[in-house]
Amino acid sequence: MNAMIHPWATKAPCPDARTQPRPALFRGLTRHEMHCIRQGFCKNLYARGEPVPLDPVQRPFVGVILSGALREDVHDAHGARRLFALNFAGEVLSPLGPRRAGGQLSALEETALLTCDRAGFDALAADIPRLRLNLLHLLQGQIAITHRWQTLLGRKSASERVASMVAWLHARQGGTNELLLPVSRAELGQMSGLTLETVSRQIRALEKAGVIAMPQPTRIHVLDADALHQLTGDAPARHAA
Repeated sequence: MNAMIHPWATKAPCPDARTQPRPALFRGLTRHEMHCIRQGFCKNLYARGEPVPLDPVQRPFVGVILSGALREDVHDAHGARRLFALNFAGEVLSPLGPRRAGGQLSALEETALLTCDRAGFDALAADIPRLRLNLLHLLQGQIAITHRWQTLLGRKSASERVASMVAWLHARQGGTNELLLPVSRAELGQMSGLTLETVSRQIRALEKAGVIAMPQPTRIHVLDADALHQLTGDAPARHAA
């Protein structure tokens, strides 16, 4: 890990680059409040595969992913390592502690992460009440999305589940034409309740239909976002006149 004070400390209020939107955790803050944020948060850079500290001494209280992506793995009852969560640019790691025993957070690609410890965040929130309110709203949103996702996924067919997984990754990575596929097809199966063979078959069907292309096993080109959304089963049905 390469830790340093972030370079946007004396630049535009948006972190890292003028063209990037301000992270949701910092929405609605004034220039003066952003100046305080810059003093209290630290930017950490992680190479692909590098672990993010989770021990009580080094673990930050809250983190904001500026670029890249992270995954968290845990060990199941049989001791096998399994994917637990994915986080992408713009999302908040809320609060990072305490994490699950034996869990491991690591970078999927080169990743920039803003972090703040508990004492520092509490001090900032005492002067900037909007900061704590933003965090609360983000936590509530994450819980609602997770609940809705788990409820809807159980009602879908195999083809709708795989299309939903791709659409979910597409939306969380900003809706760009090319997106990172940060999990194996076996892990996609674990996340969607399908076998490896079924996931592979449904992905090939999406490619054959011209909805996506996969130039690399870890990259997906979304060729027709509207068609992808229709195939999730979430689009409203069209009734004949």
